[in-house]
Amino acid sequence: MSATIEISIPDALLKMLGEEPAEFPRRTIEALVAQAYRAGTISHAQAGEILGMDRWRTDAFLKTSQAFRPAEAGEFESDSVALRRIGN
Repeated sequence: MSATIEISIPDALLKMLGEEPAEFPRRTIEALVAQAYRAGTISHAQAGEILGMDRWRTDAFLKTSQAFRPAEAGEFESDSVALRRIGN
């Protein structure tokens, strides 16, 4: 199921964003997916499914979009500390 939402975007905003009007719906969906992933509302797999991407393209998309979850950042820091201890 999908919903159709119609919004009016000022030409000045489109110009500032550098988007072609035909690209804006896809870019908007990508932005919504990135934000939903950051918020923990959707999973990695759901993000990929919505965008029609495989795991690797989804990874690249989320990285490029800087869509990191706070827990991931914390996990990374604790992993880094553990690795430093192992290396000493």
